Amino acid sequence: MKYQTGISGAVIVSAHNRYQPFIGSVGVSEGRIAAVSEGQLNKEDCEEWIDAEGKILMPGLVNGHCHGDMTLARGLGDDLTLLEQNRKFADTGWFYTLITDEDRFWSRQLTYCEALLSGTTFIMENMYWGLGEDSVRAMKEVGIRGALAEDVRVDFLRPDEFVSEQFLTGFIRLCRENGLVPVLGGVSEEDYDTERLRKIQGIQKQYKVLLTCHLAENTWRQEMVEEKYHTTAVDYLHRNNLLNKGLIGSHVVYASKEEVRQLARTDTKVVNTPLCEMKIQDGIAPVPEMIRQGVCVSLGTDGAMWNNSNDIFREMKGMSLLHTISGGIRSLKKTDILDMATINGAKCFGLEKDYGTIEAGKKADFILIETRVPHMQPMLTGTPETVTSALVYNATGRDVTDVFVDGRHVVKDGVLQTINVNDVMKRVQEASEKIAAALSS
Repeated sequence: MKYQTGISGAVIVSAHNRYQPFIGSVGVSEGRIAAVSEGQLNKEDCEEWIDAEGKILMPGLVNGHCHGDMTLARGLGDDLTLLEQNRKFADTGWFYTLITDEDRFWSRQLTYCEALLSGTTFIMENMYWGLGEDSVRAMKEVGIRGALAEDVRVDFLRPDEFVSEQFLTGFIRLCRENGLVPVLGGVSEEDYDTERLRKIQGIQKQYKVLLTCHLAENTWRQEMVEEKYHTTAVDYLHRNNLLNKGLIGSHVVYASKEEVRQLARTDTKVVNTPLCEMKIQDGIAPVPEMIRQGVCVSLGTDGAMWNNSNDIFREMKGMSLLHTISGGIRSLKKTDILDMATINGAKCFGLEKDYGTIEAGKKADFILIETRVPHMQPMLTGTPETVTSALVYNATGRDVTDVFVDGRHVVKDGVLQTINVNDVMKRVQEASEKIAAALSS
């Protein structure tokens, strides 16, 4: 069999064999991994042959929670908690009155460029504002795979005014026609109302889509639920049968052992954003307890307003170090963290049969990482091995040299092949300058 693309002689790392590294090769045909084998591939067996000696080949990373609309405000929220930001930026609706839909489009594209160049092949866009067909176009032009979370509300300030059935039907169809995952965006704790949430769940079930919401993220939102319902956010949802396998809870910083059991029993998914949680002083999520109890936890970056980076490698290291200092030296294993960045991310979106591991038959979404640089050396591939250590603690997105999505070589030798990144950066720079000028006036 002749492969369309052959990646030869890489150090392959994947959840399917619990991250035991081996020197091997991957053959790709028609957008899928046709074969994974030990050793080298012959050039004559491939239409395109890539020498991957000295590089790690692993599944593309998953960013399960991001706000690309906020990349144009990178650095403008420093030294403020989320509550303080809410108060400071309320008069402009989080800059809405200062920018255009075109500005938001370019902001998303810059987010996706950064993500792809740092090894993320799947990202969920939690839209601040819907952009219609341009939401899809922003992803498709950059070449990233992903999910689009469209808010169930027409406007944040009118929590009971939902988008129309016609709009939702068109949105879901457009996503699926373009290979993207449609997701319904729910409400945060300040808008909790039992009847309202059950209505949202009914819409989710009617359209057979995933539902995402910010959940148990910070103390002030927890206090709102406590005051109104005399319980916590997770327990409130559980009491009302609102936790389920189609719900993706973002952050989940505040959850007791019993609430973690509730998440596990209902197969509710969790996306945690450790660097964001630290930066805006949200707190430390009980991720080790979630892992022990079998909750599917994946990683996100949140928006660049609250994190400043869309690099999942940084999240991996942050996750490990945060829980080492808060819970003990063996709170999380390196394999737990690699799971969060790959296979758990795929599971979160119900895509584990197609993504998340390097196995024959799966979609050809994978990345190559350079190891022949001082900060990645020395590296051992036998027993003991240090490859997984290098991925969690040493690597950053800047070490990614090549990215494949659907077998398409979208990043080659560190250069994005799909769009002109300089043009996108220029557009976002102009939008950011408009915001800065308004804030300083």
